[in-house]
Amino acid sequence: MALDVSSIQSSPQVSREGSRYAQAAAAEAAAAQQAAAAPMDLQQAVRDLQQVSAAFNTRLSFSLNEKLGQVVVKVIDNDTDTIVREIPPSELQHVYERIREVIGLLFDKSA
Repeated sequence: MALDVSSIQSSPQVSREGSRYAQAAAAEAAAAQQAAAAPMDLQQAVRDLQQVSAAFNTRLSFSLNEKLGQVVVKVIDNDTDTIVREIPPSELQHVYERIREVIGLLFDKSA
């Protein structure tokens, strides 16, 4: 019994396909390592956001909700000086605060 192997593709093509995935994985790992190694310049990021917001005639205000330990961003219209949007919304912040209070009542921290 003879086996015709002429129709079977050679293994180098399979290894080329595998090497594409390996190269992509290596590039992704290198990018992740570089991002982790280089700390993000927070002040530069804020300046960039302010430049973008100035193009839309708005300004950004960053604050910290101390009860939640969460950053709050307010988008303010430059002309009317009113808050256009708050992220997260103040209603949601109040809900989070109430949930934490209820959890504190249910699970006493001293126990």
